Amino acid sequence: MRPTPTLLALRVKVPKPELTRYTFQDLSSVSHRDLPNNGFGVKNYYISKTKFHHWPVYKKVQNTKITTEIKRVQGDLHQLKQDLLEAYPQFDITMNQGAGIVNIKGDVTREVTELFEKEIKI
Repeated sequence: MRPTPTLLALRVKVPKPELTRYTFQDLSSVSHRDLPNNGFGVKNYYISKTKFHHWPVYKKVQNTKITTEIKRVQGDLHQLKQDLLEAYPQFDITMNQGAGIVNIKGDVTREVTELFEKEIKI
């Protein structure tokens, strides 16, 4: 390639405007009442329905042991247990907090779904 005649080009750097940094509030100035999820998980729980709009209450059979399993529980499982025991004091209830599952001894799926339909508004 042959060199082409060019003019002398100067590049001048334009200074960028200085941006002010965002400062966060101190954690000591934020109250727990100001947070968006105020109190969820403490005396509060949520049970989501399945994709077919049914409550996630299932009859579980293992050999001769029959239990009722409530899945998809988010929040305070102890409050759900207390609410179930208020309605039906004869229930024998165990919980798996890590998985969000409540197990009730015996086949009580009908009673639990009727209670959910009556009490829980979604």
